[in-house]
Amino acid sequence: MGYKLSRRQFGQLVLAGTVVSGFSYLTNKVLATTPTLNIVGIGSTSIPTDPTAIPEVKKTESYPNHPISVTTDMKPVGLELVLRYLTTGSTQVIADNGTPLLEANEILNGFTSLRDGTLVVAITPVATSRRKATHTRLIFLGASSVKTLRVSGLNENQQLGSLLGTNDGRLIGLVGDKNGTPPITLVDVDLQTGTISPLNEITIPKDERVRNLAECPDGNFYTSLLGRHGETSLVQLGLNQEKPTVLAQLKVNGQAWNNGLQNLVCSGTGQLLAFGATRYNPPNAVYSIDKKSGNMTRLENFDVTQIALLPG
Repeated sequence: MGYKLSRRQFGQLVLAGTVVSGFSYLTNKVLATTPTLNIVGIGSTSIPTDPTAIPEVKKTESYPNHPISVTTDMKPVGLELVLRYLTTGSTQVIADNGTPLLEANEILNGFTSLRDGTLVVAITPVATSRRKATHTRLIFLGASSVKTLRVSGLNENQQLGSLLGTNDGRLIGLVGDKNGTPPITLVDVDLQTGTISPLNEITIPKDERVRNLAECPDGNFYTSLLGRHGETSLVQLGLNQEKPTVLAQLKVNGQAWNNGLQNLVCSGTGQLLAFGATRYNPPNAVYSIDKKSGNMTRLENFDVTQIALLPG
């Protein structure tokens, strides 16, 4: 990721504030002049083994405006969650009383904001030869606290992802097999207990690889369908609508988008934004989407795993 911190440096940053990173301020007018596009991304960075000492530096890596010295012979013992704010160029390291919130064998498979500004992260452990995978857990990142909930109602082969904080204050998401195969189920998540329940008011296409959820101010929901070769279609999901409406195949510069999407979000003005990268062509970037044609316009590169829109 963009930088590494010693445990001592990390301790000074946990939930206390932000540090200026090497990210440039936005130059694209679509983002820079639109107050409703307050985009935050989430990623991770490794932490060193020694919890107190500053190690001997064997190699120095410099990043624009933020030089950090790191050692090359230290093995990470955990991964810290890092929030990155696209419109301000700042970052914030998050942990729970110094304990890493993410391990090396875990994935970030959901990220959204609730109506009150709380950020919610879905983390799913991956099974290894030494460890059996456990269920998805949710981490709620408030203004001054961190709360973790274990998701209940999943079987051992399922995961909860593609989180969405709805306009009416609920938390919903998609449940499917960990290998991504259908069927995919839309569920409501109890914010107090983490218990999931089926949400039948919105129809999800059966036998389709459904990814991402977004809700626009007009109450329409959107998702993306992933084809066998990565081709990605934009789909509208209306309330109590018997059949979803396929709007268009997504494309950039006339070429079909071929790698699915990391996220799909909708601004306060109804502008759909996609986040991801075409196959073999990093980094991830934020794109605006024309709902009718499926044309995507790149707005800004963003080196994170997933994004969300902050209310405001």
